[in-house]
Amino acid sequence: MTENSSIIDIIENHINSEDQYPVLNPHAIRIQREITKNDPDFRVIQQLVQRDPILTSEILKTANSAFYKGLYAVETIKDAILRLGQTAMVTIVMQVILKSHFSSTDPTIKPCQKRLWHHSVVCATGASWTARHLSMDDLISKAFIGGLLHDIGKLFILTAIESIIKSDQHTIKLQPELITTLLNRFHTVQGHALLTKWNLPKAYCIIARDHHLESYDSSDVLLSLVRIANRISTKIELNGPDQDLYEIINSPEADHLGLSDTGIAELEIIMEDAYKKLTLK
Repeated sequence: MTENSSIIDIIENHINSEDQYPVLNPHAIRIQREITKNDPDFRVIQQLVQRDPILTSEILKTANSAFYKGLYAVETIKDAILRLGQTAMVTIVMQVILKSHFSSTDPTIKPCQKRLWHHSVVCATGASWTARHLSMDDLISKAFIGGLLHDIGKLFILTAIESIIKSDQHTIKLQPELITTLLNRFHTVQGHALLTKWNLPKAYCIIARDHHLESYDSSDVLLSLVRIANRISTKIELNGPDQDLYEIINSPEADHLGLSDTGIAELEIIMEDAYKKLTLK
């Protein structure tokens, strides 16, 4: 057995141990369950958000930003919700809840988490923009959540790797190529398992499981929205001279969604801009 094979076995055994799954704190669970309902009750969300100082601060800051600013300053969560609307509220709440899990200080794991966070946010932005562009208003918020969570399995695996690195049981030196192999091999199965454990709606669990499958349920519009955003995000990240939109324009996702060549080109611009904003932070 090679050294890499041995390391992969150790990490696979670790991540397959159910007690290793990260858990959301109870308050975050309540907010997440309400915000991901088909018809969320924003009175409940208001009450829950007001108990979280980080969420409260972020929501008020956004509501008073130049983009949303009205004739007067917003000082309450109730007024902020009215100004921002459901889509923006979902965007802010889910990002704040999930971002807390991207907090490694390990020099090997931290840059991987940063790239994963950027990829997730950009995919979420692209999927929700596409839903809006195609006038699928009921899917805009869901598409954002699906994009944000589609690679959650990678986050779990990185957390598991960090746990092993910090333990006294193993002395593991991981090269970036091996980490990439681990993420690609296990993230869909582990993402589905984690979101299922978190009791998230089945639609998001399916996205985590099926966003790389060659053959998938083409009637699942939400899955197609996330898949095409993921395709474009990967293209942007590769950023090579051979990368063009031809394969994406002719992809099953574009066909299933009825997304035009022009729409795909616009989507790429939106997602490139989202990347630039994230890297400037």
